[in-house]
Amino acid sequence: MRHIITFLFIVNFLSQSTIAAEGGYSNYIPGSYGDFGMALAPTETWTLRNDTYYYDASTSKTVQGGNLATDLDLQFLMNFTTLLYKPEFKIFGAQYTTGIFVPFVNLDTEASLEVKEWNQVLNSKDSASGLGDVSLIPFALFWNKGNFHSSFAHYIIIPSGDYDVNNSINSGLNYWSFDTNFAITYLNPETGHDFSFNLGHIYNTENEDTNYQTGQEIHLDLALNQFFSDSFAVGIHGFYLKQVTGDSGSGALLGDFKAEAVGVGPALLWNTKISNQYVSFIAKWLHEVNAENRLRGEHLFLSFSVNW
Repeated sequence: MRHIITFLFIVNFLSQSTIAAEGGYSNYIPGSYGDFGMALAPTETWTLRNDTYYYDASTSKTVQGGNLATDLDLQFLMNFTTLLYKPEFKIFGAQYTTGIFVPFVNLDTEASLEVKEWNQVLNSKDSASGLGDVSLIPFALFWNKGNFHSSFAHYIIIPSGDYDVNNSINSGLNYWSFDTNFAITYLNPETGHDFSFNLGHIYNTENEDTNYQTGQEIHLDLALNQFFSDSFAVGIHGFYLKQVTGDSGSGALLGDFKAEAVGVGPALLWNTKISNQYVSFIAKWLHEVNAENRLRGEHLFLSFSVNW
């Protein structure tokens, strides 16, 4: 199962347009909520998954650190580790699981900043690296009935990454996010068909250093997969993002904007045994086919997971 990411320097590109969400990104990363068997409970007591995620983005206009940024280019690399613990404990007939998501990021940005205090436009290059915003998973509940699986989970993204309002880029977003998700999977072991979706709602608090509050977001992640054996599967994955409330606060210099985006792409799964330990390798690429008030680009994932 894939989890919300601690923060994101993403959103889909619209030339000649303004950009929703502070900095043009939020705590939603398309494709990070699942790939194969989204709603399946972990098979063992402990699950460790590591993802390497890359995004190269640009936008014509956004707000950074309380200043207007134009012609922004951003290279984003994240490595995040998710650790899940499944005790022998059930709630409402569901298997209980808890966990934590820890990201490390490397960012490079280049933009023209309109600095209000100086009434000047400055060309800015900056970079940031280190711990990002950690995500806690206080609960994830899993039910199963025949070929149907469902889950209900909540994620709390903590502003644990470094943040300085005077920097043009930071490793953290400086606000909390609360993400509630419901997922369903239909998995037929005889035919190998796997149809899954995850529906989530994100509430973002205000960045108190900039008085900017990114609006609430609804996101839908979909997966249509085919298992050809226990060790190999392919799939077509997609996502839809809709910002249902506009950005607000005195720091929202570009006004009450709402983002929307759609993307789709292929995914591969390969299971193998290494030193008597089964390991899953996953590769995924999502292409954004449409976007409003967001960046537009490509999302690349390389991942592995182990259970014990």
